[in-house]
Amino acid sequence: MTLIQMLEQVLDSTEMAYSEATSARENLPDYSANESAKDSIDNAECYLNDAIGDMQDLINRLTNI
Repeated sequence: MTLIQMLEQVLDSTEMAYSEATSARENLPDYSANESAKDSIDNAECYLNDAIGDMQDLINRLTNI
């Protein structure tokens, strides 16, 4: 397996984690007691989104070498 293939696999896993975090936030009941959990999930989504963008940039750079 090449480095690019490994990065693509990590990217796929990260995108799945982002999707699961989004589903978790959407499935939480709309109670004020869940606000802290929603904030944590929102933060996780932001970090995952940043990681996805960084990995896509890295894959593009390595592909164009």
